[in-house]
Amino acid sequence: MKVLVLNGSPKKSGQTMLLTKELTASIHGDVEIIHIYDYMPLKPCLGCQACKKERVCVQEDYFQQILEQIEAADCIILASPMWFGNVSGPMMSFLSRLNILRNGYEVRRDKQHTWQKAGILVLTTGARWKSMAKSVEATVEFYFHEMDALMLGGIYANKTDILSSVENKYAMQQCKHIANIVNAWGKDKAAGEDCAYGYSSWNYMEYDRNRIA
Repeated sequence: MKVLVLNGSPKKSGQTMLLTKELTASIHGDVEIIHIYDYMPLKPCLGCQACKKERVCVQEDYFQQILEQIEAADCIILASPMWFGNVSGPMMSFLSRLNILRNGYEVRRDKQHTWQKAGILVLTTGARWKSMAKSVEATVEFYFHEMDALMLGGIYANKTDILSSVENKYAMQQCKHIANIVNAWGKDKAAGEDCAYGYSSWNYMEYDRNRIA
């Protein structure tokens, strides 16, 4: 199983990556980490609509390279600190470029959903507002949908200014729980069994809802 981590934090050893590495340590698969900040400047989508005609973004940067790694992955872990109630700015800029995939499904019609990928969300914040993650999750579900991934769950750690993410007992329980789910998912996929049992926002679902847990 190929596991791809998209890290939206500028700190490679910060709270977000500490929590992410705790998760990946228990996942059975080959893990690759992309630090979005290493590929700056990744410009946001221009809304030029060029990708409605061709599967190539007109902006010349590292996006196309990262996109190929996303499409080769089985499980995608999107990890980011929460800033002002959302993922980091560079991460959001990158995610906006996934419009090239959406146009593949809806306009160019050269892509079809197979739901053979899994998505995991890892979020940290120094704020005490734990429910901040709920609004971010609702947004990120859409981006996982464009990456042809169904979400298997999320791991959230708040108050990291006073409590390390790896000392947060609830977050550690989530890591173990989600890792077990991912490993079971990977086993099913490797065996050729149904692995499309994650979830996505109903507004964007194009799959048999009765099979979504």
